[in-house]
Amino acid sequence: MKFIVFGEDWQSHPSSTQHLFKQLAQQHSVIWINSIGMRKPTLRLVDIKRVFNKLKSLLLSTKKTAKNRTADKKNDDNFTAHTLAVLPWHDNVLVRLFNKWVFQRQNFIDDEPIVYWLSVPTAISLIAPREHDKVVYYCGDDFAALAGVDHKMVAPFEDELIEKADTIYVVSERLANKMPEHKVKMLSHGVDLALFTTKTAKASELEHISKPIIGFYGSLNAWLDKALLLKLAKERPDYQLVLIGHLVEDFQELLKLENVTHIEAVDHQRLASFSQHWQVSILPFVDNDQIRACDPLKLKEYIATGTPIVTTRFAAVDPYQETILIADNHQGFIERVDYAVSLSKSDFLNWRANQSLLAHNHSWQAKASLVCKQLRFC
Repeated sequence: MKFIVFGEDWQSHPSSTQHLFKQLAQQHSVIWINSIGMRKPTLRLVDIKRVFNKLKSLLLSTKKTAKNRTADKKNDDNFTAHTLAVLPWHDNVLVRLFNKWVFQRQNFIDDEPIVYWLSVPTAISLIAPREHDKVVYYCGDDFAALAGVDHKMVAPFEDELIEKADTIYVVSERLANKMPEHKVKMLSHGVDLALFTTKTAKASELEHISKPIIGFYGSLNAWLDKALLLKLAKERPDYQLVLIGHLVEDFQELLKLENVTHIEAVDHQRLASFSQHWQVSILPFVDNDQIRACDPLKLKEYIATGTPIVTTRFAAVDPYQETILIADNHQGFIERVDYAVSLSKSDFLNWRANQSLLAHNHSWQAKASLVCKQLRFC
């Protein structure tokens, strides 16, 4: 079976779609289309950098394609990634016609049936599915509430995609309730078990820290509860709060504290060298529509390491209430961090092993097999 996947940029921080298709590409042909965008660029520095990186990716992709055409290929690679010269103003009719032409001239389409897998709703404007093709909408977020998305522009494309999709995969019940019942299937996030359960050496960035480490990795964005993190750091000076990830929002008031360490985003393969060795993993999220609909990738990664977890309350953590320490307010969160620190020090509790076992039914291999079975081609 041939997949054409519209996702984020392949070389960006691994997403659920990337993890899933690393598995599916072992048996099926996968054509990956790097992000075609869900908002119009502005003159902000972050957008200028993104445009530059897109142009760089497009140039490299063109060179690689030209090289492949002249090279004697000795093996059949099931996976290829492509950056298309599409424009991000998807709400303009002429732009949509141009983008569709750009996609069609790639010659991805032959007589073989195609599964179009769309994680980006705007991609529906590029494709023309045939009768024997399938369209899958993989909805991993509530795009109506997702930060950084042009909601007004994306909404009509999502509506069209929902109408045309044969199958809609969602990661939460909240998202399922927005979709036609006869199309929707649950596909919660998985975990790379080998990466997060295999013991690894402590990251060098943690070696100098002697205090109990309270750790988080991920984008430092608007969905983190800044007030909670400030309260935690100020009331527990004997703990070191370690935050790993790109700074998207202003966290300067927090980062100026002595017991707070910020580390720029690290390669995904290194994450276990942090989360296996700090004393507590945290998910300090605000309560908003985006978080209510989410299924954070890091949740099952944290679970797999066996490190005690403290989180604010949201739907994705409800199935793990017997193992994860869930708080309904700031003071309760801090008290649970204290308890988690004591758990991490205990030689008599088998907490890590018991928690880690919960992740074993959620490998990306198992998720890929489920998709194959449900789409009826494996």
